[in-house]
Amino acid sequence: MGVNKPFPAWGIGFCALPALGLTFLGYMDQNVSTLIVNRKDHKLRKGPAYHLDLFVCGAFIYPICCFLGLPFTHASTVPCLIHLISLSTRETVHLEGGGTTTKVTKVIEGARTTNLIIHLLILLSLLITPVLTLIPSAVLYGVFLFMGVGSIAGNELFDRLALMTIWVPKDYPQYEYTKRVGIWAMHSFTAFQVVMLIILFVMTRIKSLSVVFPFFIGLLVPIRWGMNRFWQKEDLKWLDA
Repeated sequence: MGVNKPFPAWGIGFCALPALGLTFLGYMDQNVSTLIVNRKDHKLRKGPAYHLDLFVCGAFIYPICCFLGLPFTHASTVPCLIHLISLSTRETVHLEGGGTTTKVTKVIEGARTTNLIIHLLILLSLLITPVLTLIPSAVLYGVFLFMGVGSIAGNELFDRLALMTIWVPKDYPQYEYTKRVGIWAMHSFTAFQVVMLIILFVMTRIKSLSVVFPFFIGLLVPIRWGMNRFWQKEDLKWLDA
C-alpha cells in the first residue's frame, strides 16, 4: 500500500496551465456554437443571450462541477446544429446560372420540450448502463457519422470544396461569394481552411499534442487577423461566413 502524500502547492499552479486551455476551449465552443446557430440566414426571431449563457455557467455550473469533480458542460457545435436542423423547415432554391441550395424558411423557436427530453434520456442512461454496453461500437459510430454529415447542409466550406471539382468557372453555382470573389482568392482561402482543419484533427489524434489543442484554437484568432495580409478584406467579408 502506497502512502498518500499531500498535494504540493506548486502543483496548483502547474495544473492551472492546462486548465487555462480547457477554459478557453469551453469559451470558444460556447460562442462558436451560438454564433453559428444564430446566423442571419437561419431567420431566428428571438435574440440570443451569449453572455447570459456564459454567466450562468461561470457563476453556477462550473463552480459546482469543480467542487464535485464533475466534467464541465458547454455547448457542442454539431449537436446544436443537428437540433437546429431538426426544428427547421428548409426549401430548395435554384441559383442564378444553375445549381441549387437550401435555405431556412422557418424555425420552431422556444422548443424547450426537445431539450428537456434529450437531457432526461441522458440522465436515464445511467440506469441502463449494462444495456448500453451491449450496443455495437459500429452503431455508435454510425450515429456520430450521421450527426456530422447532417450538419454539412449549408456549410460553405463544403460548398467551396465542391466547386474545386468543377473545372469550368462559368458553371459554378451562383453563390454570393462566387459572384464577388476571384477564383484564386476563393480556392486559396478554401485550401487554407482545409490545412487548418487537418492540423486540428492531427493534434486531437496524437496524445502528446492533444493538450496543446485548446491553445492552437486560441492561436486561430491572430491567424485570422494575419489573413488580412494575404486576402483582400472585401474578399474575406464574403468568404469568411
